Amino acid sequence: MSLPKIKIIIFFLFTLQLTPIALSQTISPETNAYRYWIYFKDKGNFKLGDALVKGSEGYNLAIAELTEKALWRRSKVLTADMLVSYNDIPVNQSYIQQIKSLGIEPKAVSKWLNAVSIIVKKDKLDEVKKLSFVEKIEGVGYLEKVKIIPSGKSKNNSIRYITEKTKYDYGYSYWQNQQINVPALHNIGVTGFGVTLGMCDDGFNWRKHEALDTRNVKDEYDWIFKDDSVQYQMQPNQIPGDSYDQDGHGTSTMSTLGGYFPGQLIGPAFDVEFYLSKTEAGATETPVEEDYWLEGVEWMESRGVEVISSSLIYKPFDPPNNNYDYKDMNGKTTIIVQAAEIAAKLGVVVVNSMGNEYQTNPPSIVSPPDGEDVIAVGAVDSAGRIAVFSSNGPTSDGRIKPDVVAMGVDVYAAASYSFTYDTAGYSYVSGTSFSGPLTAGVCALILSVHPELTPEQVKEALKMSANKHNSPNNVFGWGLINAYDAALYFGMILSNKPDITDNGESQIISINVASKNSVLPEKIKMYYSQNGNEFKELLMVPDDKIDKNNSGRYSLTVPFDIKADNIKFYFSASDEKETRTSPYNAPSKFFYFNQDTKKLEIY
Repeated sequence: MSLPKIKIIIFFLFTLQLTPIALSQTISPETNAYRYWIYFKDKGNFKLGDALVKGSEGYNLAIAELTEKALWRRSKVLTADMLVSYNDIPVNQSYIQQIKSLGIEPKAVSKWLNAVSIIVKKDKLDEVKKLSFVEKIEGVGYLEKVKIIPSGKSKNNSIRYITEKTKYDYGYSYWQNQQINVPALHNIGVTGFGVTLGMCDDGFNWRKHEALDTRNVKDEYDWIFKDDSVQYQMQPNQIPGDSYDQDGHGTSTMSTLGGYFPGQLIGPAFDVEFYLSKTEAGATETPVEEDYWLEGVEWMESRGVEVISSSLIYKPFDPPNNNYDYKDMNGKTTIIVQAAEIAAKLGVVVVNSMGNEYQTNPPSIVSPPDGEDVIAVGAVDSAGRIAVFSSNGPTSDGRIKPDVVAMGVDVYAAASYSFTYDTAGYSYVSGTSFSGPLTAGVCALILSVHPELTPEQVKEALKMSANKHNSPNNVFGWGLINAYDAALYFGMILSNKPDITDNGESQIISINVASKNSVLPEKIKMYYSQNGNEFKELLMVPDDKIDKNNSGRYSLTVPFDIKADNIKFYFSASDEKETRTSPYNAPSKFFYFNQDTKKLEIY
């Protein structure tokens, strides 16, 4: 059943609410179509519990779905013999076809659950029950998307934050970055380079905005209409089609996390590579969107994403019959939290906004932030005070939520071209929808300097470096995050990539090293290989900004053209406790200058 929505357009963002009429309606499975998950007994010739022997048919089907980066990321949390499992084998296509032969079109397909999502009336459901390969059928509770809070504030009446202490001009986005100490990392060349990040939202009009059109988008997919465009579109096969503001929310959240246009907006992790999933329909409000989220997360996990940022939060819905309640906010019940937890168990850092349901009793916790492994993010204002709308915990099984907080009041973000017709449109927006992406961006910064960390360790770094880590509660969690301290929590860090200064006659290459321990200057070196020969070392020299721990910038003038196609190189640094390289795992990984893209890349 579609629920009517009231849309209020204020500075390019929208608010979604249920009407009083909708709240009084009931759902009868006898006369109304309802949502179910149909679980299968097996995957054809493959059964749960079967060992996947390398080279076998099942193994080959499973691994064909996974990228090398997905396997590497999984290796941080799984043993070698468990990297590929039964869950990775696709759902048996003949089972799906038999469902379709009954006149039922699956809305979503999940290899993790070995199931399909359908919306049917009871008479059709009785036919499905008779199929021999069906193990069980579960009705699923309705969920409603949490509203987004527009700020209604013009940039022309706001303070512009510019400081000479930062490497970049953040324009109006300065404070949302400075409050969580992001510029301190940007200043030393930590920008998210090398990290793969996925986002789920209502759409992303990234090609038509100055802060997004240069970002590194690897792939995108619309899980609602099953095509490869995540921006607003009206095509014959889309009924009902996209609403005019379909990609507004996602464009704003993406820019908050990783936008880049100096003088206007810079996101914490502007150097990541993106995978984008359109999972939320603006034209209708139906619970099947939870299933699209599951499909999007499965796809992005298989592509190797290391962080997932989601601002699509759902809450209990009022009508009777199969509705989620507070007791179900236990990190186990909803489909969306099951998907989030599986992704985390496969090595993905899952970050989700806490929700805008205010501080209530019983607690206003929503899903999937109720997940044990999900980093749930509440919102504060510029003074660090909790936002009046930010949801509270605990979960129904007693765990503290949120985990952390970041700025979610008057966040500066891009506004979509789809309804502004402006490639340079911006707005101030509010909601945990924006504190979440800021935090996900910081997670990407942490992984860019410590790729070896597991999701549990990234969460620990965030929480234990936050400002209330000694006294966590169900309003702030462990407190306001600190990007710089979180990045250093597990040890020394190096720049994601070096700075190259070309004066026409020579090139100076520089990196930054930071540590809470004493850095050893004699151990800061560059290694280079020319024409495929063995790597040679060069000692780097500290400049005048070295601190008492010898943290700071180290440089050297290279005796060759660093941008030549026959040069590969990496860096190594040591403090009194450890040695690290940039890129991670050098020399098996190294920097080189891509002659096609004219950019520095990692091989």
